[in-house]
Amino acid sequence: MRWEVAPLQIIEWAMNGRIELIVALPDAEFEGGEEADYAAIRAGHARPLFRSYGDAERHVFIRRARPPCCSKMLAIVSPPDGVKIMAADVLVSTAEVERFEDENGLVRRVVSGPGAQTRYDWDGFYCEIICRMHDKGLPEKQKELIDNMVEWFLDRSVNGDAPDPSTIRKKIRGFWGRLRPE
Repeated sequence: MRWEVAPLQIIEWAMNGRIELIVALPDAEFEGGEEADYAAIRAGHARPLFRSYGDAERHVFIRRARPPCCSKMLAIVSPPDGVKIMAADVLVSTAEVERFEDENGLVRRVVSGPGAQTRYDWDGFYCEIICRMHDKGLPEKQKELIDNMVEWFLDRSVNGDAPDPSTIRKKIRGFWGRLRPE
């Protein structure tokens, strides 16, 4: 789970207007003849699918939704009973996830190949160091390189987060000792 919160927490955020939920709408037609592959829904309509206690509903029928081309909710006229959805049908779009993370200062985890996700872009870090050394040479002092790389992380951060200098020092210790033996 990306944010390490229960699905019910996301529903609550949506009910408070902080995040938008969508569902796929195969073969749905809206009033006015609009059609869409997906649409935003009101979180309150999906809430029965997500309970913190007791049995959650297995499905609900969505009778109103907001297609991407519209600014307001429209009635679903076909199928006549609405669109049947289950909990697994309730989604948050990638664009909405990124907007929510930016607005709320949530750290995006960088994936660098198979395995666990990392908090910082260490592959990009090493690439940047190599490019800097190629273009400008190796700085005289290790602290200068560390300070430059803290700034590099801060320039790319969405929430002002960067690894501490001691972590960066550990990352460059091996090659620094070979390039600048004391």
